[in-house]
Amino acid sequence: MKSTAALLMALVLTAAFSASAWSKPGGPMFGGGPGFGNPEYMLEHMADYLDLDDAQRQTVSNIIEAHKPEIQALREQARSNRETLESLDQADPAYETTLNNVALSNGELATQGTLLTTRLKTEISAVLTDEQREKLERGKERMKRRFEDRFERRQAQGQ
Repeated sequence: MKSTAALLMALVLTAAFSASAWSKPGGPMFGGGPGFGNPEYMLEHMADYLDLDDAQRQTVSNIIEAHKPEIQALREQARSNRETLESLDQADPAYETTLNNVALSNGELATQGTLLTTRLKTEISAVLTDEQREKLERGKERMKRRFEDRFERRQAQGQ
């Protein structure tokens, strides 16, 4: 079943911004299926789902390419933060300071990621037709319901 463009972009950008679960492709929150964290694969999937024409595909590709340095910088900082957290020693006198610094950095990464995600969505939305935007919204609602249903089932199972 095809995912929506919003979910795909969320996966790409979430992988870019989080310092723990999503900072590694195939992190624990997602099984890391084919193309997870691969913007080119996700772009192709989105383009197919929304039936983008060649000009739209190229424009969206250019938008993502223009933001790659920002995405990569955020991913690198998230990776660094994750490695710092993994190497923390509670006996270290600088433990609390280091932990606080990483927490502040993760907050800043989340802010930067939110702003970047919004810019990407806005730029990509401008390329879509009204019908494609409507399809995207319907797909986002469907994915939201699927996520909520899955969450509720897991809660009921005690996971």
